[in-house]
Amino acid sequence: MKNILILSALFASALFSNAQTVSDGLLYSGQDLKGTARYRGLSGAFGALGGDLSAIGSNPASSVVFANNYAAVSLGILSSDNTSNYFGTNTITENSDININQAGGVLVFEGPENRSVSKFALSLNYDLIRNFDNSVNARGTSPISIAQYFLNNANGIALDNFIVRTGEGETVSDLYQFLGQDFGFGAQQGFLGYESFLLDSTDDSDLTNTNYLSNTGTGSFNQDYFVQTSGYSSKLSFNGALELHKKWSLGINLNSHVISMERFTSLEENNSNADASITDVRFDNTLFTEANGFSLQLGLIGKLTENLRIGATYESPTWYTIEESQIQEIITRGSNSSEVARVRPNVLNIFAPYQLRSPGSVTGSIAYIFGKSGLLSLDYTSRDYSQLRFSPDNNDLFRTNNQIINESLERAASIRLGGEYRVQNWTLRAGYRMEESPYANKNIMDNLTGYSLGFGYTWGKTILDISYDHSERNYSQQFFDTGLTTSAGVFNEMDNIVFTLGFNL
Repeated sequence: MKNILILSALFASALFSNAQTVSDGLLYSGQDLKGTARYRGLSGAFGALGGDLSAIGSNPASSVVFANNYAAVSLGILSSDNTSNYFGTNTITENSDININQAGGVLVFEGPENRSVSKFALSLNYDLIRNFDNSVNARGTSPISIAQYFLNNANGIALDNFIVRTGEGETVSDLYQFLGQDFGFGAQQGFLGYESFLLDSTDDSDLTNTNYLSNTGTGSFNQDYFVQTSGYSSKLSFNGALELHKKWSLGINLNSHVISMERFTSLEENNSNADASITDVRFDNTLFTEANGFSLQLGLIGKLTENLRIGATYESPTWYTIEESQIQEIITRGSNSSEVARVRPNVLNIFAPYQLRSPGSVTGSIAYIFGKSGLLSLDYTSRDYSQLRFSPDNNDLFRTNNQIINESLERAASIRLGGEYRVQNWTLRAGYRMEESPYANKNIMDNLTGYSLGFGYTWGKTILDISYDHSERNYSQQFFDTGLTTSAGVFNEMDNIVFTLGFNL
């Protein structure tokens, strides 16, 4: 970006912000069904099975189940469709992407004879745990104008703070930067509304006046909301595991997490209200997020009989350090369709780094092996989303977020069921999964359901696996945190095709 002034907005979250919300916390800490084609073909039900590189991310004891050294890489094709409903109007958006889902390998070592440690393994595996490439478009006629967002942020701030002193050489960028440093992000939003003529002071002659009014009039407002995200969340697992007496397997993962995301949101609004001097508005925001995190996992797999296996996994919370920045622009037009104002401060708001702790989880698993012909496997995971936490605690916004988390999020379970059937060199797979919503109010986000199919073929030391999985969920897309708090209902469908090429070494 050219000519961008860098702003360290230490108080950027003092008022209302489009960043650092509870929904963002869930977005950053969430995990999708990702990994190898075999893992996804069974809908991830691998907690008691092991012997798969992505299964190591579910249960660290999985690595020592391998009979020999192994390496694999996976390519995924993602298709996502979103159908939104906003005040009775349906809008469909389609997205697609291709990426490397997984890459890794495991080294297996036989233990000394007549010792309790019969085998041990070391592995390194990369999994793409969330693909952020997605877009949602919502269109409809609302009784609330985008001007209300700017009004809520402007009211209470003296008019004198919104006047650009051009005679003193001050620019829009200078004042926008000053407001962010001294008053916070909310004051910047109020300034954008005033400088674009979307708002007027109720008394222009009084520079101490703190009340404002909207220039979009009264009536209805045609709105077109668009949000597009890109980027990824990944996990790199450093794993060690050992097998005791050829019956019990124990493992540990040290996980490094990386998040890189860009989110562009745009709201366009027009009206034909008789008392409106501003009839068209476009408000654009681009948010950049970079984060690093750490977590650990402990896992166990036990062979109760030749056919029956159990598994258990503890996953610690993930501790993230997150850095966010944002750039904004607003354009307004009058009743004669001519441009009234284009306010682009060319200032990158850099929010103070903060910490996010995602909730940990526990998983119990059971599997039955039908000799060499097939298997059935079941995983049950419990995660308490009310333990999601923002910090530092002395930040007013984060205290509010944590209070909202305590009131609106709850413990949620996920169930994964998978089966596999072998016919000579071919393997057929199928799976089902259900993930409960973290919200007590299912209108905000409903449960996710999905199913999967897959097959594999082995020749020599090379294995090719292919899987297809489908999932769907309803959720609510809220536009802004204040003023224009209307929401669009969204029905999301995701389809994935994954190819994994594996090598026994």
